[in-house]
Amino acid sequence: MEIKLTGWNALIVGALVLGFAFFRFSAQSAELETQGVKQIKTWLISESMRTALPDMEKAMQDPEADESYLSETAENLQEDNLKIISVKRHGSGSQIIARVETSLNDQSPDIRYLKMKYSMATGWVVVREASKWEYYLALFGGPKSS
Repeated sequence: MEIKLTGWNALIVGALVLGFAFFRFSAQSAELETQGVKQIKTWLISESMRTALPDMEKAMQDPEADESYLSETAENLQEDNLKIISVKRHGSGSQIIARVETSLNDQSPDIRYLKMKYSMATGWVVVREASKWEYYLALFGGPKSS
C-alpha cells in the first residue's frame, strides 16, 4: 500500500505532526515544573538519607551521647529544608538530563545533574545521577546509553 501526500494533504499532515510534537513538548515542560520537581526533591532527599544512614547507625549505638548529632541530622533531612532554585533540561525522549540547582538549609547552592524519563502515563521519573558532560551532550542528542 502506497500513500502519496501532495499539496494540501501534505501540508495538513505536516501541521498535525508538528502540532502533536509541540503538544508533547509542552506537556513535558509543564509536568517538569510541577510533578518533575516533586520527583527530583523526593529523589534528592532519599539519596541524602542513604548517605547519612551509616553515620546515624553508629550514633544509635550510644544515642544519649550522640543525641545532638541525631536530632541535627534528622532536622537537616526534612523535605522543607531542601529548596530547588532552578531546573533546566537538555535532551528529548529517554535522553533527558536535568540540571538541578538546590540549597539545603539556605547554604550555598549545589548543582546536580539527573537523568530523567517522561511518560504520559507515569509522568517524570528520576533514573540516576548524571554528569555535567551528559547534560551538555544531551543538547546535541547525546550518547545512546541508559
